[in-house]
Amino acid sequence: MKRLLVSGPIGILLVTLLAMVTSPEIIPARVIDTPVAGAGDQEKTSRSSRRKKPTINTLSQDVRTLKARVASIQALNDSLKNRVRSLEQRLQVVNSVLPELQATLKSAVAAKAALDSSELAMINQLSLILNKISLLEDKAIYVDSTNFEILSQLVLLENKIVSLTGSFNDIMAAREPSGSAAASQLGDEEFRRRYVSALTAYQNGQFREAGNQFAGLIRNGSDHELADNSQYWLAECFYDLKNYRRAIAEFEKVYLYADSDKKDDAQYKIALSYYNAGNQEQARKEFQRLLDEFPDSDLREKARRYLR
Repeated sequence: MKRLLVSGPIGILLVTLLAMVTSPEIIPARVIDTPVAGAGDQEKTSRSSRRKKPTINTLSQDVRTLKARVASIQALNDSLKNRVRSLEQRLQVVNSVLPELQATLKSAVAAKAALDSSELAMINQLSLILNKISLLEDKAIYVDSTNFEILSQLVLLENKIVSLTGSFNDIMAAREPSGSAAASQLGDEEFRRRYVSALTAYQNGQFREAGNQFAGLIRNGSDHELADNSQYWLAECFYDLKNYRRAIAEFEKVYLYADSDKKDDAQYKIALSYYNAGNQEQARKEFQRLLDEFPDSDLREKARRYLR
């Protein structure tokens, strides 16, 4: 019988099984092109085959192991298929909601842009409002300054009116001789004539000329009943010339005349002189002194205005 030549592990396995079942003459070969061996080689090969011939149990165990591995691979393959199907389903879900998400995102971006635009518009409006407020504040400051200046001018005019009224009253009083006129270097009539002349110059705004005339009256008639008035109007001349330091000194001399009715007027003008000179603290003290020392003076309300 010719020898059957088969290659590979499967061929070896089949040849071995056939040899065990049928004839011992069929011997597996490792290589297809192996030539027919001699008698000595056959015997050696037969012994080698008998030594290496696997048993049925071993082959069965190998088959079971291979089947188990195949089953494991199959299970793993099924698991991977299941995961792929699950991922495909999730991908389908994502693809189904993706347009909606994209639309939502676009809407959110548009809303954010609109909000930013609204915020920018609000910021611009606030900026305009703040600018208007700033302008109004500036105008208010200007108006307050203007009002204060107007008020100051009104006060000056009021004081001027009071001074002119007082000078007019003094002129009228001076034209009426008094029987109690004290002796002086000037006669009573001459003193009164010069006094009226000085007040007239003052009313005409000739403050230096009026001041010189009042100073001459004081030098030549210090004991005359109108000497204290002359002293007061001399101080008024310096006040109107804005020589406030000299005015304060001359107003204070009115207090040297014990019976003078010009003391409260002099005190008020002392306070105003400090005020106009920029010494607000001292001015407040002098206004308060007027309130304290002259409770019946008509100038108290005016003094309170500066103390508010």
